[in-house]
Amino acid sequence: MNVKRTAVVTDSGNGLGRTFANTLLKNEYNVILAATQDSFDNLSIETDDLHKYKLVRTDFTSDESVFELKNTIINTFGHLDLLFNNVEKANGFGQKIEQINIEEVKSLYEMNVFAVMRTVKILKSLFEKSEDPRIINVTSAMGDLNKMSDESFCYSNYCMTAYASSKAALNMYTHLQSKEFSPSRISVKGFDPIALKNCTHNSVVICNDVMDELLELISYKKKS
Repeated sequence: MNVKRTAVVTDSGNGLGRTFANTLLKNEYNVILAATQDSFDNLSIETDDLHKYKLVRTDFTSDESVFELKNTIINTFGHLDLLFNNVEKANGFGQKIEQINIEEVKSLYEMNVFAVMRTVKILKSLFEKSEDPRIINVTSAMGDLNKMSDESFCYSNYCMTAYASSKAALNMYTHLQSKEFSPSRISVKGFDPIALKNCTHNSVVICNDVMDELLELISYKKKS
């Protein structure tokens, strides 16, 4: 008998968590959608999908809360096959250095970088029962130094210092975590979900080519 794979999608209200969760559901995953308070409140209203995935309120800046999420995973499904780190914060659009609030930058890094590290660290042991464990960290082209150095790139002149630098840090973390986990079965990948062809800052549209990339990242071969 085939046992469904289990995925956790983290969400902080960027509009993509439910999209990722529903994509995973269509590809035969059990799904836990772990959401920050505001995202949890919004998703709780959308009752059409609530019976399909398990919605869990999570504070990703708190070890205790992420451990509670871990216990929920254990008690509900017993293991974890895929962690989709989608939680993020974006602010400071158009700000120059004189306008930057350092405390806001710290808060953004807490969500965009440290929350990902915390979640991977705490949930890592749940991958031990998986035959093909995977971690996907949602990144952004704004964290790609080569692209941001290219004046023809549509986001190259966006002044989002905190967000862009946090995504650059996440890209490096993803690279280093992938190297660390390479002797194990755990695969670590970065994924940029935003369609860049329209160059809109707040676009959360996943175009066909990007969706194909997503499906490749989450697909697995069933045992015969």
